[in-house]
Amino acid sequence: MSALSCAAFVLAGCVTERSYGQAQEIVRGSPAARQEAINRCARGINEGSAARRAEIARIVNVSPRSNVGRTYCTRAFTGIANGRISYEDFRTRSPQFIRVVQGR
Repeated sequence: MSALSCAAFVLAGCVTERSYGQAQEIVRGSPAARQEAINRCARGINEGSAARRAEIARIVNVSPRSNVGRTYCTRAFTGIANGRISYEDFRTRSPQFIRVVQGR
């Protein structure tokens, strides 16, 4: 898996601690790579079921009519890049992970 693909699939949950670290460095050091990862992540969520989008909207405290995928992915990848979301937070969807995707 290429490094950029790794960054794009971080939020899909199919990553090891090593690949998470690689993706974190990529999105930390390259605004273009971070934006591409956010775009891919948001597309994946927005193409999912309405029920899944509504569930994510409730978690991140936004309207289901808003761009749920963009909000969730931007918050998550920003948290990954700035170190507020650790691999363990990501893996377990810890309270810290939830706080970050809620914009707190």
